[in-house]
Amino acid sequence: MVACNGNKENSESKIGNFKTEIVDSLVINRLSMVELLDYQSTTGELLFADVQSGDYLVMDKDGKVLSSFNPHIEGPNYMGNSSYGWSFYGKDELVAFGRPYFYRFSKAGKIMGRYEVPIETGGGVYLDFSQERIRAFETQRGTEVLALVLEVSGKEGNNQNYQDSTDAVFRMNFETGETTTVMHKAPDNVYRTAGEYIDWGYPSFTLLSGSTFAFSHRSDNYLYIFDAEKNEYLNKMEIPDEFLPKYKAVAFGSKDDPELLRVNAKVFTIGDKILLLSVARIPNAVMEELQRIPNFYESQELDAAVKKYIKTDFLLFDQQQFLGKVEWDINLNEALPKGTENDFLWLKRTYKDERDYQTFLKVKIVKE
Repeated sequence: MVACNGNKENSESKIGNFKTEIVDSLVINRLSMVELLDYQSTTGELLFADVQSGDYLVMDKDGKVLSSFNPHIEGPNYMGNSSYGWSFYGKDELVAFGRPYFYRFSKAGKIMGRYEVPIETGGGVYLDFSQERIRAFETQRGTEVLALVLEVSGKEGNNQNYQDSTDAVFRMNFETGETTTVMHKAPDNVYRTAGEYIDWGYPSFTLLSGSTFAFSHRSDNYLYIFDAEKNEYLNKMEIPDEFLPKYKAVAFGSKDDPELLRVNAKVFTIGDKILLLSVARIPNAVMEELQRIPNFYESQELDAAVKKYIKTDFLLFDQQQFLGKVEWDINLNEALPKGTENDFLWLKRTYKDERDYQTFLKVKIVKE
């Protein structure tokens, strides 16, 4: 494990202020809502899911549909009714984390391979903040895949042995059949040293380039840089004190639930840099009171609680250190950014009225 570079005083002197800047946009002439699943930086192609129809659309950089298919309709290319995530795979394929298999598809939607999930999961779960669950990347042996696979039977995370030994991220080579666990928790990781149950401890990861990933856990004090091909840590960087996760843990084996007051919600790639989304949450006691209100999701009390407690902070890092906070106010109930290996993110523009087109913005991070 590599420690943070430089002393804290020198690092703080380099911290700057950043903001977002819209540099371009892509308009898709489609009434039904689409979600951006992946962007292939080498070709400029984009993979969308049509939320209403279940279609998957591969588009070029100008928004022209190159292919359209629906793998949720029974037939020779059926993968089941849903999936946990998609990624471009190599030059000409896609890979999907299905239920219960992984699938390789051609970009036209033909199944090229079906593969077993490496562990018995005991069920499935969708994660907050649209976590990335599968990512293809390149190694010297060709294209491989990183996947976040969760064991969810019972309260498996609520014991020390689980936090010490259980791995959730698997590196898979579909050509050779090899599977390796990666992103092991270090001995000084908070989940192994706290002596209490904080949360499941699964990571949020993002591919930077080649086989280099960045990741952090929900209640971790660090952001990590990791080489998946070598299965080794390259660096770990302290999250600034102001934005450290806040939680109230419970004893292992307790039937009570821990309380997460601030979390490392998600990490995003933006070129060779990383954005960490830090989110302050509504306290459990407040939520319990709100839930007693009829139709509380539409209540003024909930709106007031959101304004009082929910805070979103985007923290910018390079692969060596924290660079500064990005001034960016974002609604968590709307689409989150989509990171890319280029120097921009995609962000879906939201409209209050219905339109027969959708707009995706190219957003860069610039120094104020």
